[in-house]
Amino acid sequence: MTTLTVRIVCPHCRAVLEGDASTESMSMRCAACEEVFDARAENGTTKNGSLNQSAPHETVMSEVLVGASLDQVFLPAVTHLREHVWVLLLTSLIVNLIWFAVIGFPLDALADSWSQLLRGDAAGDGRLLAVTLGGTVLLGLLIATVSAYTISVMIRLSLRIVRYDALERDTALLRRVGAALNVPFMRVLRLALLLIAVGMVGVFFWGIGLVAIVVLSLYVAPQTATLVGVVGVGIVSVGVFFLLQWLLWPVVFFIADGRTDLITGLSWGVRLAWRHRKLTLSLVTVYFVLATVGSMLFYVGQMVTTPLAMVPMAIGYRKMTGGGEFERDAGSDCDD
Repeated sequence: MTTLTVRIVCPHCRAVLEGDASTESMSMRCAACEEVFDARAENGTTKNGSLNQSAPHETVMSEVLVGASLDQVFLPAVTHLREHVWVLLLTSLIVNLIWFAVIGFPLDALADSWSQLLRGDAAGDGRLLAVTLGGTVLLGLLIATVSAYTISVMIRLSLRIVRYDALERDTALLRRVGAALNVPFMRVLRLALLLIAVGMVGVFFWGIGLVAIVVLSLYVAPQTATLVGVVGVGIVSVGVFFLLQWLLWPVVFFIADGRTDLITGLSWGVRLAWRHRKLTLSLVTVYFVLATVGSMLFYVGQMVTTPLAMVPMAIGYRKMTGGGEFERDAGSDCDD
């Protein structure tokens, strides 16, 4: 039987605490500030669902991470990866197959249309141009939505593993995969909107690159202008997207975790990434390298590299938000 888990906001420090619902009616000791409180009086509790918005507790964040070694994140991640390797790999395989099944066919058809237009085979065919442009926009929206879903699945699974390690190990494999695949619609929508905004930033920079190529072609050979423009925009794009990944990955976790809406998540997440620059830069660098390697291996490698990157980030996210498990206060006289 699946154990019901709850999340409670500590009334003293506002840290988000996780625990077993069977202890919800007792006097609790906060794992962050160590204050004791009566969970029955807390209306911020939710059962297996979204939590009322509660900002990360900044004092606890500082105390947890001051002088902390990165080994405190990556060594536990290795343990979690080893103990939960099969559920991580199976879930990663399923979400990647979903992504390619939904995106692959329209992407292939759209590529053929663009090839015809670029070769000039359909010169003067305004209908094909309109359909191709419209299809590109729709495909971009579809990619953002499906990517938001697949990212949410992996984040939610990683967070369950680092929060409820023993409980997860005792749960059947297929039940764990099914629970991870069940993502609330609003979380997918919020994350999709964030991905669309990031995609628009990419389109903006490539638009600048196209203008630069046209201007350069007035002074140098067209081939040279194209080479310089593509390389220059490519380098700038890599830098910009690395910066965005660094600042926004806590935002993505806040949304997938059901902690906040998009606007509030942006405020909290960017502040969190900047406040803990050493940890967040290290985590996003590992993610960036692993994602790049996975993509270079014809995207098949992403099925393996995505779990490798997500679990350390889940541990870092939990530390930075001051979260921990609440526990029964040993000196409490409260009844069950």
